[in-house]
This record gives sequence, structure tokens and C-alpha cells, in this order.
Amino acid sequence: MSSNASINLSNVSPAESSIPLPIPRLATPAPPAMLPRTTQNTLAANPDIDNDLLQTIANGLLTTIANQETDTAIQYQRFNDQIRGLQERILQYEETFEHPPEGYVANDNQVPHFRIPCSHGLSRPAKWIKLNNDGTISGYTDTNSPSSSPHIIDLYAQPDDQYDEEGNPKPAATIPLWFHFLMVGPTINFTLLHSALLTHGDWGLTREVHQYCKLDTEYADVCMELEQLQVWLDAIQQACSSCKSRLQLVRASEQVEKLSHIPHKPQANRSGWKRKSNGQGHPF
Repeated sequence: MSSNASINLSNVSPAESSIPLPIPRLATPAPPAMLPRTTQNTLAANPDIDNDLLQTIANGLLTTIANQETDTAIQYQRFNDQIRGLQERILQYEETFEHPPEGYVANDNQVPHFRIPCSHGLSRPAKWIKLNNDGTISGYTDTNSPSSSPHIIDLYAQPDDQYDEEGNPKPAATIPLWFHFLMVGPTINFTLLHSALLTHGDWGLTREVHQYCKLDTEYADVCMELEQLQVWLDAIQQACSSCKSRLQLVRASEQVEKLSHIPHKPQANRSGWKRKSNGQGHPF
């Protein structure tokens, strides 16, 4: 059946729902926190306290307890974090030199004489060592801390003191020719010597051998320079003698004889070089 009548939706009541709608509740403000002394004074001032005031006091105490529990939990966590951090630092401090620092190795008799001064004039052996590029060696003891600076010494060979049956020191034998040849010989021979020294494990001995090889090379270079300078010096000496002979032939002094009365001092050796004499007290 159709109808031409219009329907006003604003006048139609909505259908009731079978699901109950939640009733919004207003948030109840938390009761103010009350200190135990305030509670005691309030109870003492109100001997005939009613239930409402008593409930307010109880809620205030509960709020105080809850706040204290929260603060205690926060402080407990903060203290735990501090303790954990201190424990990690102590563990790091204790284990700092359980393993060698970066670039260092254990001093396994490589430098047995390396001792590091400590308090009261005492010293301790170096536990960790590192060879530097300038021939020095850095070291730490087993009691150093992460903030300690390494102790640095010059690396050298430790004498091997030997004594006879009567306790007298034995004189050291001269270096044999074959050992000297290995130190200053061709590169392949020095490489063999270097490898053998590394197997021996004495850093000071290895350093001394390298130092001798370096100084021997420098000595040879300087000798060569001196020879070249001597050749140059001899050439200058010969040229100066020739020039002096020509001055004699032209009778140079007679042409300026009027200057002969000028005071003069013996000529000083300006170069500091002890020149050869020609037998007349003159260098040329």
C-alpha cells in the first residue's frame, strides 16, 4: 500500500537497543597526600571524628604511601644503574691489562731488564711492551691503570755477564769475523742474521745489531765524502800554489813595496781544518 503522506524523521523515536550503553563517570580527583604527623595531629584534634573525615585521612595516607613507593622505585632503579656502572668500571679496571693494550705484546723475556720505577724507589718489571719507530720502547706494568702513561726507555742489549768458578767475571770474547761479516755484508746475509735474532727473541740484541749496521753504513758514507773533500782540497791547494808561484814571477810585492811597513798579524786558520804544511810553516 502506498501513501502520499510525508514522514518527518525528527518525530520518529529511535528503536531501543538491547545492549546497555556505558555510563560515563566523572574522574574522581585523587585525595591529597597526608604526612603521618599531619594525620596524627588531625586525629588528636578530632576525638569524635566521623566516617567521612576518617576515610579522607585514610585515602590521604594511601596516596602518601603510593607516592613514596613510586619515589623509592625510581631511586632504587637509579642506584642500581649507578652500581652497575661502577661494577663495569671496576671490571674494566681489573681486566685492563689482562690482555695487551693496542700495539703492545707481553714481555716474554724480549726485554728482561726493562723495569719501570714505582713508589719508594722500587721498580716493577714491564708486563706489556711496544717497540717504537725511533728505537725506544714503551712499557706498562701489571699495576698500571687505564689513565697511566707508558714508560719509555732507550732499547739496548743487556750484557751477558759470566763468571768463573772463583766468581771472577769472564772477559767477553772479541766479535768473530763471520759475525761481523753478517752484520755489514750483503743484504741477504743480514736478512739471515735478522731472522735468527728474531728467533732468539732478544729485542735489545736485535736493536744493537741493526744500530751497528746503520752506523757502519753511515761511517762508510762519511769516509767517502771525506775522500771526495780531500781530493777537492788537494786540487785547491795545488791551484793556490800555482797562483803563488805566478805572483812570485811577476814580482808582485816589489810593485807595492811602500805597503811593507803596515803592521800585520799571522793569518788565522779560518776554516778550522788542519791543513798540510809545505815545510816552510805555510799551508801552501
